[in-house]
Amino acid sequence: MSKKQALTEFHRGSILAAAERLFVEKGTEKTTMDDIARESEYSKATLYVYFQSKEEIVNAILLSSMVLLQKKIQEAIRGNANWFHAYDAICDAIIRFYGENPAAYEVVGSDGVVDLNSTKLDQGLKDILQVGDATNQLLADFLRRGAAEGVVRIELPPDETVLLFWATLSGMVQMADSKSHYLERSLKIDRDVFLRHGARMLLDAITKGRTVE
Repeated sequence: MSKKQALTEFHRGSILAAAERLFVEKGTEKTTMDDIARESEYSKATLYVYFQSKEEIVNAILLSSMVLLQKKIQEAIRGNANWFHAYDAICDAIIRFYGENPAAYEVVGSDGVVDLNSTKLDQGLKDILQVGDATNQLLADFLRRGAAEGVVRIELPPDETVLLFWATLSGMVQMADSKSHYLERSLKIDRDVFLRHGARMLLDAITKGRTVE
């Protein structure tokens, strides 16, 4: 990497880090380019040298987060020969990822990041869709492996089940993060315990009622 490329990556990284902090604090919708310029200590004109819009910043953060999460899911699957152990590791990786990257959850959950109806997608959006599709395929193949091993209910369509898995687990994460005080005060459990219980309920729904072996 040349010095010019390294400098460009440094500036882009500084801007993205500032944007992530603001997205956590204010949310993506309420954060403006002026906010990001002040937080990153760059002029607004300089921001536009590296990113054409706030949407491009949002998508850059989303892509980086999706690539990291995909890697963690791959490691969970490859690091566990037992299907049930791999399932637990996948859920733990996702739960831990969102706990450590709250801005990623805000970005993934925001509306209008990727317009699938658009007739023209820029390279950044194409990359996001490609990584998302690859991650979903990874999980669908994991379900097919479970069906082949006789532990996953074979009547469940893998691709649809993956989307239901994401919807349910992400909803539980959002609930746990917004109701953390309630969980501790009324249920006497913390966020991670609540989410592990939820992940086990999901496991019961997609398997034949077996427990971790």
